Amino acid sequence: MENLYVTSEITLNKTAEKRSSPIPTNTEFFSYDQHVARKTINFQFKGEPLVLSEANVILGFDFVTAGQSLIFESADGSITIEDPAAGKVNVMLPNDIYAYSGSVIIYVFVEFSNGQSLDYPAFSTEFQESWLEQDLDEMAQFYVKRFEDLRKLVLEEAAGIDHDLTGFEDRIQQIESDLASLDIELLVEEVAEEIRASMEHRLSDIEERLEDSDVITQEVMDQSFAELLTGKKIYIDGHADFFGKVRESLVESPHIIRQRLTASFPSTSTSTNINVGTEITQEQYNVLALDNQNETSISNTSANGFIQILVVINLLEHFKRTFPELIGFFKGLNSEEEIRLFQSLISEIVFHVRGRANTSGNRLFACALLEDSGTENPRYGWIDKESHNENIVQELSFPVVPMLRGISAIDSSSIGEVRLVLYGDPRTTATNTNRLLLSYIKLEYRLKYSIFDLISLKTDGPTRAMHNDLAQRVLELEQKG
Repeated sequence: MENLYVTSEITLNKTAEKRSSPIPTNTEFFSYDQHVARKTINFQFKGEPLVLSEANVILGFDFVTAGQSLIFESADGSITIEDPAAGKVNVMLPNDIYAYSGSVIIYVFVEFSNGQSLDYPAFSTEFQESWLEQDLDEMAQFYVKRFEDLRKLVLEEAAGIDHDLTGFEDRIQQIESDLASLDIELLVEEVAEEIRASMEHRLSDIEERLEDSDVITQEVMDQSFAELLTGKKIYIDGHADFFGKVRESLVESPHIIRQRLTASFPSTSTSTNINVGTEITQEQYNVLALDNQNETSISNTSANGFIQILVVINLLEHFKRTFPELIGFFKGLNSEEEIRLFQSLISEIVFHVRGRANTSGNRLFACALLEDSGTENPRYGWIDKESHNENIVQELSFPVVPMLRGISAIDSSSIGEVRLVLYGDPRTTATNTNRLLLSYIKLEYRLKYSIFDLISLKTDGPTRAMHNDLAQRVLELEQKG
């Protein structure tokens, strides 16, 4: 179907007259406006169209409510100069720009190759969170809405349980000191009733507060607390792709794709040997980020060999950026502790790619994954996974495991990465044998945890020791009774 766009257009005129800034536009964009939101600016200088043929247009997005900012430039491809003679530019708003809602002021600047520059009037708009983003009961069985509420609740409940356990500790000490003079059976019944009443009150309190804070769906709240207590999981399906990739930007995606023509796979001895090839273009990233029928041709004729596309998805860094609350909840983690936390919460990691090889000759389109060899030298090796020989775009998918140790004993920079090679045959530079055509790349995964998982992970050693000691002493009392 034809692409749809929600466009806000404004004309900015540069003069020496005093201006009112920011200019209100009476516009707003919503977080569910995926790949459709577009800003169009018509530049004028003293009432005439400003020629932009040798200009760099800069837009600064100031998220007033959140205290954050983001910069786009036509020099890096994130802004398109549609008509240089007419002074017309477009900017597509990427999905991740909706991370903050509220008032947004957009500052506008133009730089010229001769050293001159212009400061244009700023204008304002609004970013809002779509209703569908707020309540997904219809779409997902389990949904975490406000993680800060969950984090606060978990900390409060953990502190409350510790307090109750301390009270039980005092009670058991009193029981042990009075065993000789009291009726054991009556005493055990009294303690059991006290524990039951206290736990029923706490469970009821947890249920009410969870429902009030809208942390999970009503469907989960309707289940018995016994299911939740025994580890009923909350699931979040997510994915990592190349949408929002801005080459040479400080806020770019942590993932990267390179290409090269060679006769062998990259060496796995050091990070220098494995990080080879030339990064693909911004336009190619834009195609791979969108799940549609468009293709991009990635080719190389620099040497004899076969075309390789080297894909690096930094899943650990993606996890830290996507779920900062989890990292913040477990403060002070080093790199080894971060990967252990990642392993305990992330599962069902699957790589997907849609593409094809050459239009003539051998049409092999294949994927190889860098896997742990189980030895110390070399630590990793390339393993072929999936392939096809069709002359149309086909999807290949298979489970993957990120690198859980460094490429060498002294280099841990690649921990948490998924590394793959996409390649074709025959291994020559004959016509149409040195390119691959790709449509889409992404990595899917599942984040799963329960409230009690987090309490268990957060609980320190001394508290766990007290839990175990109390359990042992209650067992002894039951045996005596």
